[in-house]
Amino acid sequence: MSQPRILIPIPIQDAERRRYTLGKNYVHSLIAAGGVPLLIPTALDDVTTYELFRAADGVMLTGGDDVDPALFGEDKHEKTGGIDPDRDRVEMALTRWAIAENKPLLGICRGVQVMNVSLGGSLIQDIPSQSPSELTHPGHWYSAPRDQVLHTVRCAAGSHIAALLGAEVGVNSFHHQSIRRVATGFVATAYASDGIVEAIEAPDQRFCVGVQWHPEEMAAGRADMQNLFRMLVDVARA
Repeated sequence: MSQPRILIPIPIQDAERRRYTLGKNYVHSLIAAGGVPLLIPTALDDVTTYELFRAADGVMLTGGDDVDPALFGEDKHEKTGGIDPDRDRVEMALTRWAIAENKPLLGICRGVQVMNVSLGGSLIQDIPSQSPSELTHPGHWYSAPRDQVLHTVRCAAGSHIAALLGAEVGVNSFHHQSIRRVATGFVATAYASDGIVEAIEAPDQRFCVGVQWHPEEMAAGRADMQNLFRMLVDVARA
């Protein structure tokens, strides 16, 4: 049986902006699901990126720094940072191409935010200052274990998320931004108890799912989180 190729754009994320980086657990989770990661730098032009997209069987967008708020019509909040025009360009193009061609797509943390902005949605640029919450969404960036459950989310009945994870699931949390206005073409399929959108899906696509947490950091010890990667790969194989 062939192994589906899953395209993952790799951005420059180190402090000195000298290296393209990607967390190893994204790669390990895909391999464990039976996929082959196809890693491409975000410096590529659109023509080359599209050629590689056509050669891939699915797409995965990963976590990282913030999306440029100009892309959803807002000025930059003082807490918004790490804007990378190349990354925004490539990941938004991949989202639109994947949806246009019904190619399986999984977005993680920043990835779900890119998906939403790509189709005209907007973001909360800083949850603590713009949508104060009793939950700790940023997740103690420098102290919490990456696989630690920090809160639960409730999943909508009939959604991919509910089928894979159940009606309620504990998740980790490493984000200060989130979806505000859900884009046309997507539906919100998971929420935290404070109302923050934790997952979206495109119901008319084979598999087009974005989650606000980091399942790759939990997948090694939790079959439910590994299910997200397995379904991406299985649909890509089909």
